[in-house]
Amino acid sequence: MPPLHAERLYGLLGQERDQNETTRLIRDYAKGEGAPVIGAHHVTCSDEAERECIDAFQRGFVRYALPSLKFFHQAPFRTANLGGRYEWGSIPIAEDHFALAKGAEAWKLLLVKINAHVSVENGPEGPRYGKLARYGSESVYCGAIDALLNERSLPFADEMHATFELEGIDRLATLRDTKRIPVEARSLYAAILSARLQARWAMVEIQDHVPRSPTLYVVLPCVSINRSGHDTEIICGVYTSDRRDPTDPHDEYCGLGDRPELYELTRQGQSVTVTDPHLHEPRHARDHRAAVLAQWREREERFERPQRLEEALKVADRAPKTQPALAKAALTGLLAVLTEVAPVPAALVLFSSGALGIHHAVQAHRLAREAEGDPVARKMLAELRRELEDLPPEKAQHLIELLKQEYRG
Repeated sequence: MPPLHAERLYGLLGQERDQNETTRLIRDYAKGEGAPVIGAHHVTCSDEAERECIDAFQRGFVRYALPSLKFFHQAPFRTANLGGRYEWGSIPIAEDHFALAKGAEAWKLLLVKINAHVSVENGPEGPRYGKLARYGSESVYCGAIDALLNERSLPFADEMHATFELEGIDRLATLRDTKRIPVEARSLYAAILSARLQARWAMVEIQDHVPRSPTLYVVLPCVSINRSGHDTEIICGVYTSDRRDPTDPHDEYCGLGDRPELYELTRQGQSVTVTDPHLHEPRHARDHRAAVLAQWREREERFERPQRLEEALKVADRAPKTQPALAKAALTGLLAVLTEVAPVPAALVLFSSGALGIHHAVQAHRLAREAEGDPVARKMLAELRRELEDLPPEKAQHLIELLKQEYRG
C-alpha cells in the first residue's frame, strides 16, 4: 500500500484547491519518500499574476524541503517564460546543481512543478475562464494561451502550437469545437493541456538524461487559477521516474490525459473538479525515441539509391574497423550526401538511436508521421555534423552501421 501522503496527493488529482493546501500535500509527498536531498525545479508563466503561485511554492515547499544555498536561503531552480513552457536542457542543469548537495551522492528526489494558469470570474451563470480585471481593466489570463487559441503567429505561440499537435492530434481544433468543448471551459481545458504537454517534455528529457547522482524524479503538471481573491490550483497529474538504479528504470504517469474532449467539469460551490475516464489509472510513460521509429517503420517507402549515396556507402564499407578513427571521416562524407539526397530517413534513424538531441522530439514525430520536411531533417543532421569532431570513433562506427542498414535494407 502507498503511504498516506501519496494517497492524499493522488486523490487530489483534478480537484481545485487552495494553493497552500496543494503545496503542503506536495511537500508531505516528497518528504515522505525519505530522500537524503530534495531539489526542485519550478516552471511558470512570466505573467505577474503568477507571483502568488511562486510565493506559495516557496513558502510551503521550498522553505521546508530544499537544502540551503546560502545561510537560511533555500531556492528552487526556476524557469519563467510566456506560457510556462518547459525549456529543453533545464532539468539536466537542475539535476546537476542539486546533485552537489551533501547526501545527494546516495540519492535525491527532484520535484519538477510546471504551472500553466488561467483566470476565473464567478457569475450567476457559473464560472467564466480566461478573463479577469487587471489594474482596473479587463484582461486575458493567460495571454500566451489566448494567443494560441486565437491563432496568433508569434514565436512562443508557434512553439506551443507544435506541442498541441503532437502525434498528429489536432487538440486546438477540438478546443475550438463548441459541440465538443463547452465555451466557458475552453480556456481552463487549454491551460490543463498546456501543463500536461509541457510536463511530458520534461519527462521525455528525464528519460534521456543520465543523472549525476541517483535520482527519483516527480513531475507535476499544475494549473493556477487566478482569482480576484486568493488563487487556487489544480494538480493535473503525477509523473514519476525512478532513476536510482540505472539497470532498472521505471517511468509512470497518473492523472488527466491529453484529450480535452474526454474531460468532464463538475462544480462544488466556487470550486471545480476536472476528470476523465483514466484519471486514476497509472500507465507507463512512453519512450518517444522508440515511438518515432515505430511510426516511421509503419509508413516508410523504399526508394532507389542515387549513385552518390551508393558511392558514399561503399566508402563507409571500406573504413577499416581496426582503425576506428577513420570511421569519423567516413561518417562525415556519408552524412553530407544523405543531407542532400535522403535526409528524412537519416534524421529519424539517428534521432531514434540517441545521436540527435531529444529536443528534436516534436520535429521527429512530425517527420515520421508525414514523411516530409527535408529542410527540417537537414537542420537536424546539421547539428550532428557540427558535433562530429567530439564524437567517439566507436560511436561513429555504430552510426555508420545503422545508416547502412537503413539505406540498404
